[in-house]
Amino acid sequence: MTINTHNLIIEFGKHKGERWTRVPVSYLKWLINQPNDEKFGTKNKEIAQAELERRGTTTPDRLEISGHAIDSASLRVRQIWHKTKNENEGLYSWLYRIGSEAVLIANGQESVKHLGIKWVFVYGEIYPTLKTVTKD
Repeated sequence: MTINTHNLIIEFGKHKGERWTRVPVSYLKWLINQPNDEKFGTKNKEIAQAELERRGTTTPDRLEISGHAIDSASLRVRQIWHKTKNENEGLYSWLYRIGSEAVLIANGQESVKHLGIKWVFVYGEIYPTLKTVTKD
């Protein structure tokens, strides 16, 4: 069953009263990644997923990188990035590649040390999010 999100209004949270079609992608991704409980309801998560699909937006398959993690990496672990990056690999791509290794090593733990960096994760229902990195 396909959900038509065009006339639906969000009835909770900071976007209460807005059409689902106007809610930012970041909020939709955040919502579908929340644990299954009564707070948001299965139906709202289904609507959020349908809206992401309508927009052609995909969800991370292994890891979401927060803006804070990118900022933190650019300030605190830039030298390690330069030493370990592949040719023409930008900071975001490097964080995704090495962060994906770190999240496997973490195996569900909130933080792990890998390559001289402390990686901090938050685990959602679908995928983990890299919250920050600091030099070990």
